[in-house]
Amino acid sequence: MDRGNRYRKYLVFFVVSLALFMSSVDSTIVATALPVIERSLRADLNWAGWVITAYQLMTLTIMPLMGRISDEWGRKRIFMACVVVFTVSSMLCALSPNIYFLILFRFLQALGGGSFMPSATGIVGDYFQENRSQAIGLFTSIFPLGGIIGPALGGWILDVAGWKAIFLVNVPIGCLVLLLSQFLLEADPQFRRTRVDFPGAALFAGMMLSIMYFMTRLGEQPGSLASWNSWIWPAVAVLFFVLFLYRESTAAAPILDLSLLKTPAFAVINGLNLIYGACIFGLMAFIPYFGQVTYGMSSLVSGTLLTARALGMMGMSTVTSMLLNRTGYRLPMTAGFLVLALTTLGLNPYWRPPAILGRAIPTFWWLAALIFVSGMGVGMASPSSNNAAIELMPEKISAITGLRGMFRQTGGVIGTAGIVLVLSHFPDKVAGFRTVFLGMSTLLLLAMPLIRLVPDGRRAAAVGGRGKGIEV
Repeated sequence: MDRGNRYRKYLVFFVVSLALFMSSVDSTIVATALPVIERSLRADLNWAGWVITAYQLMTLTIMPLMGRISDEWGRKRIFMACVVVFTVSSMLCALSPNIYFLILFRFLQALGGGSFMPSATGIVGDYFQENRSQAIGLFTSIFPLGGIIGPALGGWILDVAGWKAIFLVNVPIGCLVLLLSQFLLEADPQFRRTRVDFPGAALFAGMMLSIMYFMTRLGEQPGSLASWNSWIWPAVAVLFFVLFLYRESTAAAPILDLSLLKTPAFAVINGLNLIYGACIFGLMAFIPYFGQVTYGMSSLVSGTLLTARALGMMGMSTVTSMLLNRTGYRLPMTAGFLVLALTTLGLNPYWRPPAILGRAIPTFWWLAALIFVSGMGVGMASPSSNNAAIELMPEKISAITGLRGMFRQTGGVIGTAGIVLVLSHFPDKVAGFRTVFLGMSTLLLLAMPLIRLVPDGRRAAAVGGRGKGIEV
């Protein structure tokens, strides 16, 4: 390869990595801004929470589709279209006159941002064919990097320039990515038609929206359970769910391979993924809000708490992945769930920070330590549960990986909406967080016996696992 082409492919890597980093930062940065947005737009928490869940839900819905679409319709076309959608919607988010427009534009923003990973991964694979696995591995490590930088960066931007700036900062970056993509990416081949399960995605999104709206109504009107009108939305959700299952069982290219769920071990693992997503993704989305309303922390300081979680998770997931052949899957999963349950319980504001040599640990450092350890718990549970499912049917690794992400993100959406529902019933948000932390730690503990039904993995590892790849 001549020097010019070599430099060009590295520039392509930089451009698509910048887009993914921008999307990754945006998925965490809004959690830090939630209290400010709530006050600025005079919205109650029931609707302000949708600013987070709208992005989660659209990302969950669009990601399974975009890999197939970018393969068939052209990676450059899809990638650049996603950049345009993300950049324009970021500007619209900043210009939103009320919470309802902001929620709408967050859905649109996730349509672009949630599509970066599958389309950009394909671009990296095309340009680095001789060392594809290393390039894709390095590329995908950028997403957790955004989880480290995003919350603290968002807190700093909020303290300096206000909540609108966390969206406006995407506009010049998006324009730069769009301009460089036009000149650096090679033209796509001719457009090809493909089978994409848009109806399945729409039915799933309809089911989740019905559940979320029902929970929002309960938060706004706690007494509405006595009214039959409120039960229309759960009924609509059940209808969408039945139609979704029928669609996925008959579609030529379904987004969800239902045959995988017929194996009891798969059903257990993905049930654990659902609980894991609800307790971890949902809870961590509210850690900055918790720091601000409970302890009066600034946006920057409360956002830094999430950075501690990302650091603990990345370090421990690497160690756990290296030891899986010896430990099997059950032991690190059990340890991870136990650590997560205890640290979640420890976040309860009822507990005071302990003292060392007669001096109390400052609140920030006590919370940061707890959240760092909880990140270590995530680093124990995540790689082991990932590989336990793959162990059962390695020839379907792509479908299994997609299924795992779908269940975890679904849990995250429901968990986030559930936290909003609980907090909305407490005028004193500190008391509300006590209930949230107690409930989620209890749920994690109750889920632990199910781990015994997960494949152990050590026997397979002892026979032939020396050369087998472990997924982090």
